[in-house]
Amino acid sequence: MSNDLLIPILICIGCLGLVLFVHFKTRSKPPPKTFSIPTTKLQKHETTGQFENFFDVSSPVHGNKGLATWHKTFETAVLDFIELADSFLSSLDNETEPNEIKAIDLQRTPEAVQVQEAAARHPSPEMGAELSALLATVAASFHAHLRGDSALSLKQRLLYVDYREIWFQRLRQFPQNLERIIRLRRA
Repeated sequence: MSNDLLIPILICIGCLGLVLFVHFKTRSKPPPKTFSIPTTKLQKHETTGQFENFFDVSSPVHGNKGLATWHKTFETAVLDFIELADSFLSSLDNETEPNEIKAIDLQRTPEAVQVQEAAARHPSPEMGAELSALLATVAASFHAHLRGDSALSLKQRLLYVDYREIWFQRLRQFPQNLERIIRLRRA
C-alpha cells in the first residue's frame, strides 16, 4: 500500500475508535435488577369457572410460619436421633460385642423413622436432604465398621459431625428446648 492510502485509513480507524470509546463511556447503564416477590396471579379454572391461586399461600414453604411449625413438630425427634446416634457411635468406639452391634438395625429404630419423616416434611427440600444425610452418615459409618474399613468409618463419622453441627445451628432458629440443644452440642 502506498502512503497516500495508508494515512486516510489510519485516520478513519482512529476516528472510529474514538467514536466507539465515547459511545461506551457515555451510554446509560440499565438500573440494577432487584429481587421482587411475585404477585398472586389468579387463573380461571377450566371446569368450575372459578378463579384459583397460582401460589398457594397456605403452603408450609412460604414464610417462617411453616418452618416454625416444623420445628415444633420435629425438633424433639431430631434431638432424639442425635442422642441415639452419638451413643451408638460411642458404642462402636468402646468395642461393644460384634454380635450385639450386628443385631442393631439403626434405620428401623423409632428415632430414625421419625427423622426420616421429619426430612420428608421439611419445608425446604435441600434441608430435608441434609437431614436424611445425617441419618445416612451414621448408617454408613456403622456398615463400614462392620466390614472392618476403619478409614471409611472415620470419614463417615466426620461427615456426621459436620451435619450434626449444621443441624444444631438450624435448630437454634426456633428452639423448643434450648437447654437440650446446648447440652447435646457440648457433648
